[in-house]
Formats: sequence, structure tokens, C-alpha cells
Amino acid sequence: MEVENVSSTENVEIYPDVNETVDKNYCVECREQFFKLIAEFSEDWIYWINPDKTISYMSPSAKHITGYEINELIKYPNFLSHITYAKDLKKSTSHAKAILTNKNFCCEEFRIIKKNGDIRWISHMCQAVYDINNNYIGRYVRNLDISEKMNPSVYKLQREKLVQNICGWASVGYYQAYFNGRLKSANKVFLNMLGYDFEELAANPNFENDFVFDNEKRAEFKLALKKYGFVKDVESTWIRRGWNVIYLKETARICNNHSIGDLYCEAFVYDVTDKKNIEFNSIAASTRKQKYENLITGFFTNISHEIKTPLNVIMNMVSLLKSDIEANELKNINGDVHIIQAECDRIKRTINLILEMSQLHSGTYELSYSEFDIMKEIFQPLVQEYTDKIHKKNLLLTLTNNLSNAKIIGDRYGVYQIFLQILDNALKYTSSGRIEILLYNDAQGYIIVEMKNSGIGIEAEYIPFLFNVFSQEDNSYSRMFEGTGLGLAIVKKHCELNDAFIDFESEKHKGTKVRVIFNR
Repeated sequence: MEVENVSSTENVEIYPDVNETVDKNYCVECREQFFKLIAEFSEDWIYWINPDKTISYMSPSAKHITGYEINELIKYPNFLSHITYAKDLKKSTSHAKAILTNKNFCCEEFRIIKKNGDIRWISHMCQAVYDINNNYIGRYVRNLDISEKMNPSVYKLQREKLVQNICGWASVGYYQAYFNGRLKSANKVFLNMLGYDFEELAANPNFENDFVFDNEKRAEFKLALKKYGFVKDVESTWIRRGWNVIYLKETARICNNHSIGDLYCEAFVYDVTDKKNIEFNSIAASTRKQKYENLITGFFTNISHEIKTPLNVIMNMVSLLKSDIEANELKNINGDVHIIQAECDRIKRTINLILEMSQLHSGTYELSYSEFDIMKEIFQPLVQEYTDKIHKKNLLLTLTNNLSNAKIIGDRYGVYQIFLQILDNALKYTSSGRIEILLYNDAQGYIIVEMKNSGIGIEAEYIPFLFNVFSQEDNSYSRMFEGTGLGLAIVKKHCELNDAFIDFESEKHKGTKVRVIFNR
């Protein structure tokens, strides 16, 4: 602290007007008004201390520098001591003593605590003022905020806090992070985006590694930031507390911590999760629409084939039947009728499959659970139904029952449909060889049914699509085998309704094995 005794010739004086006819009191009043006018527009915090230590004037900048209203300050005689930073109280006390001893001039630099808790550096200067007769009339005091000059880091912290507050008001996330991934600071908006407290994130030595979904893309973000110093509107995927995915858009610039020489990025963040979800939903809706359109196209293609083909056969056979009747060819007539009957059955089967699939998908299919013997009530009738068809293709069908208890609880019709469709496919795609059916219990007592055939087999890449509606390995209009592509989709639905698991093993040109496991 500097305290000087200044001679009276150096004192600040109020001189009388050269015009002796003007009232001296009026001149003093004018000068006082002029002083106040200058002080009103000054950035400095200026005030006047009367000889009795009261304050007769204080400039509006007092609130800007201290955060206090003027009336809050002047009600305390030693208000300056009340707001002085604890470590600088010694300086403030020494200065107060200098004033009490009427030292003419003193200047000191110390810190004050603003009303909001911020710490500011001020340059405090005060000077005694005397009139022309060397009478002490008061003390002129001026305080200048020198925080930026004295401590750039304090000013920087205040600036950062201001930025964070502005971001908070605007619902914009704000954070600072070192390039090694350690979080430096963040506002509440950004913390709320991730669902964590600052302490939780700051304790993580590389929070980006844990919370940014795509580390490769994050590395590109940092490279661009180092190269250009600024990046704008970069979208990235983050992981929020609870493993929820959120989408953020960042605009960032590179900064340097001069005190330790570390680079860090300062980023403004917008949560665009809702917007991205709308985009994704739009894409998903478009994909679903395309899928449904493909299903409809496939439906009409398959159904038109399955109905038009037998109808053409029937129409041709009707013409032949007329000719045979006219020629009285009884043998041919019986053959014609048999073919017509078979094609009518094919149309009926197609229509029944469509109706059944419709019921299963719409939830209108009526389940009827009961306990029944799967061997006696499913496989014996099924084998009997297909015996003639199997003999006509010169195939060998074997049915082996190794069940200790063949009773299950399920929907009898649905279980029958499962194995009817599987056996029908086996018969359709097996031109020579055998079809084997094996029933047994596993170690847990579950009933397992294996159906193997030596047919044409299935390509490995097609197996995941077996249960899709209207799915066939050969979807061409000129395909070799009849079918709507509904059979296995119906099988899958009935398996789900009967708490059964189904899987396929197949190799092209080597046959197929289907396994159904009942859990009850």
C-alpha cells in the first residue's frame, strides 16, 4: 500500500469563479453538479466521503462492480471492509487507518466479493480534497475493476459461467473437455441430457469413451477440430444413463489452457433425439410400407398362380370330358373326373390356407386346449391320410415311436396342422428316397418330433426366411412346385400358440431335418 503526504499546493482544490460578482455557494453547487454528471457516466465506481465519514454521493457503477444497490452499501460505515476478500482484509484495514489519519492520497489493489459470490480485483484510489483556505471538505474515491488485468483466469471463469448461464436459459447444452476425454466443465442442460451429475462425469478419466457411442467418429471429430479449430453441427450418438441412446448436434471450437498448456474443446450441444426418431420412424414406416407392398405383390402372384393354374387344368379337362362323353370313352371319363377333382381340391386347399392365415394374424383363431395322445390322434391319422400319395411317388415312410408318454396338452387342430404342412412339404420336395418320422423324449422329458427326408434340400441362406408369409425358395412364376408360401408361416404360428420350438437343418440336394420340441 502506498500512502503519501502531499503538500497543500498539490491538493485538489475548489477554486472560486473569476467573476467575483457570482455567489460562491452557487459556484460550489454548480461544480458539485458537474462532478456528479461526470461520475454518472463513468465506468468507475466513484463516491464522496464527507468529513464526518458519511457518504454524500455514490455513482451508479457501484452496482455493476459490487452487485449491491447503493443504499445497501452506504448504510454500513465500513462497507468496503464488509465486501473485501478475506485474504486481502489486511490491505483494506491499513487503507482504512490511512483515511482516519487524513492521509492526503493513497492507492491500493485488492479483491472484493460481489453480492453473487464472484471475486473481482479493484484498483482503489482515494484523495483528500481541500478548499482554498486549506480546509478539509471531503475525500474523493475511485474504484476501477482490474480483474482481467490482475487475473485472466478469474475473468475467464466469469466468462465461462456467463456462457453456461446463457446456454442454460436457452436450453443449450454446454461443456468443455480436454482432448484426452476428461471433462473440464459443463452446464446443467448438458448434464441433464446425459442424466449424470458433474462429479460423476468429472471422476471419469475419459468420459467420452464411455458415453459417446461411435469412438471412431469421435476421433474424426477431434481431428477436424485440431485441423480447422472449429466444427459446426456435427451429429453424434451418445449413451444416456440407463443405456438409452440419444442424438446430439455439436458446434465446437478449440481452446488452450495457458496455465497448464492443455488443449480442450468448448462445445455447444443441441439434443436432436426427437428429430432423429421422427426421421427413423419415417424410414421404418417407409420400409414397412415397402414390405407390405412386396407381401401384397407376392400374395397376388402366388394366389393367382395357385388358382389360375388348376382352373386352366379344369377348363381343359372339361373340354376333354365333353369329347370323351360324346365318344363314350368311360375309362377316359373316370380319369378326367379324377383330375378335375384333384385340381378342385388344390383350389380349396389354397383358400383354406388363406383363411387360416388370416385368422392367425388377426387373432380370431379359436384355440381349444386339451390333453391328447400325439401318436394316436396326430401321427397315425396323418400317415394314413398320406399313405396313397407316398406310394404313388414310390417313397418309403417310417414312423418310429420311442415316447414313454405320448400325451401332450395343446390345440389338437393346430398340432395336426403343424405336421400336416411339414409332411406335405416333405412329400412335395422329395422325388425319391424316404421320409422318416421319429418321436422321443429328451433328458428333461419334453416330447421331440423329428421329420427327415431325402429331398432337394434348402440353400443355407434361405433358411432364415422359411417362416415368412408367401415365402418360397423359388418365387418365379414358372417354378416347378406348387404352393402358396403360406404353409410354413402357418406352422410357425401354430408352434407359438402351442408353446413349441421349431428348427430346420438342411443342405441343398441332401435333404432336410425338421425338429419340433413341445414344452408341455
